Amino acid sequence: MENEVLALLDELEEIVDRGTKIPMTGKVLVDDNVIFDLLDRVRTALPEELQNAKWVLAERQKIMDEAQAEAGRLVERGKSYIEKMAEESEVVKQAQGYAEDIARQAQAYAKEVKLGAIQYTDEMLLQVEQSVAETLQSVRRNREDLRNLAKRDQREKSSDKGNTQQVES
Repeated sequence: MENEVLALLDELEEIVDRGTKIPMTGKVLVDDNVIFDLLDRVRTALPEELQNAKWVLAERQKIMDEAQAEAGRLVERGKSYIEKMAEESEVVKQAQGYAEDIARQAQAYAKEVKLGAIQYTDEMLLQVEQSVAETLQSVRRNREDLRNLAKRDQREKSSDKGNTQQVES
């Protein structure tokens, strides 16, 4: 996904690098159809990176579900233990304390896993966001350079016509 976008950007760079150099301007003449086609391909590749963000969210939910299930198992173990000890009152008190401890531990564990999943998801989404932003910024810079090159070519074309008309007069 990211590699595909990077490969397309490399291809764009190569097209610009191989373009016809315009003397004394430092600019390059390229076929706009080729560039627009390449930009369309970049746009097509970007949604795959967004799919990664969806995958991260799904993984987050999966981790949270597993933590919840583990907490449920721990609570059930505590309840089971309490039921076995219910016959003796002193043991019942101890079992209740044990069950409460297990429930607190399970809740703390579930909360810790949930917070970890949220943090992990946020970090992954930040990476995706940064990658998309960098790619978009690069594409915008390249488009701006292309527009400037086209404007300069227009001006030079207009200037060349003016010079040609003056010479003919």
